[in-house]
Amino acid sequence: MNSTTKDINIMIGQVLMVGLRGTSPEDAKFFFDSLNGLTIGGVILYDQNVTTSPPSPHNIQSPEQVRTFNEALQSFSETPLLIGVDQEGGQVNRLKPEYGFPHTRSWAELGRINNVVETHSHSDHMADTLSNNGFNLNFAPVLDLSVNPKSFIAKKDRCFSDDPDAVATHAEKFIQSHLAHNVISVCKHFPGQGSSTGDTHEGIVDVTDTWSEMELKPYQSLIDNGIVSAIMTSHLFHKGLDPDFPATLSKKILKDLLRGEMGFDGVVISDDPQMGAIANHYDLKMVVQLMINAGVDIFCFGNNLIYDPNIVRKVYSIISELLDERSITANQIKKSYERIMDLKSKIGLV
Repeated sequence: MNSTTKDINIMIGQVLMVGLRGTSPEDAKFFFDSLNGLTIGGVILYDQNVTTSPPSPHNIQSPEQVRTFNEALQSFSETPLLIGVDQEGGQVNRLKPEYGFPHTRSWAELGRINNVVETHSHSDHMADTLSNNGFNLNFAPVLDLSVNPKSFIAKKDRCFSDDPDAVATHAEKFIQSHLAHNVISVCKHFPGQGSSTGDTHEGIVDVTDTWSEMELKPYQSLIDNGIVSAIMTSHLFHKGLDPDFPATLSKKILKDLLRGEMGFDGVVISDDPQMGAIANHYDLKMVVQLMINAGVDIFCFGNNLIYDPNIVRKVYSIISELLDERSITANQIKKSYERIMDLKSKIGLV
């Protein structure tokens, strides 16, 4: 392997965040051994394995266990990992009280309280818990506006408010509190799922007739204030924004709108491409090609809707093929790599 090939492989590794099975240091070693020398940029942990029926324990069992597990994961990775989790609070809560973690309020409950001091205090305690247990990335806060009370997001108490200014103000407190504990916050789900009725886990959700530009306002406020470092895409479809592709795969939505018009220069992370809205309609090679050309920096394969132990090898192989075919460029991978390393440097990982 020449140095150029080695360098591009290191860069490819950083764009991958994957889920894995296991709870112990031995499981962490087995996972990294299974990569056969390939590298990754991050992992995402879950408390329940939803590929079994009923769901079974997955990665998170107790504070001591997950802290030891996360330490082991870091020890086997040459480049420090982003270790992410969905810890919104309330119903979307991987670090549950029954496992020994502190109680958390939902984002909607904080919205009903609508007190910035309470939001700051709650977010600070949440970030402290994450940091103390080896996590450095939280897939929160949700910036989706509560414009449709029947939406999949709102029904789970995940929306703060229907007021974009209030959402931005409290999200800023959330993000700052996390950063103070060296935890990256990932704002989601761009360009806004608050008006949707369907669930992108199951299939395509079309918001063409319900979405409004107001749903971009929290993002724009945080971007303008230089607060947001990472944004997660939604798989929703809006034919006015892009008549051909859902947001995660859309150059028009991510490159032209988010990066171009709105001026975001941070890290774009995909929602899980294994969700039905993507996986049921596109093959993996097409998904990877479209995401890279749309400007996605990190591909987050949760591996908890569909378990694919070979997902890392498959994506490496696909990216190499796409480079050989000139369907993507090495410079695109390099730009994503640089953004990711800049993100890691913000919390002292590199």
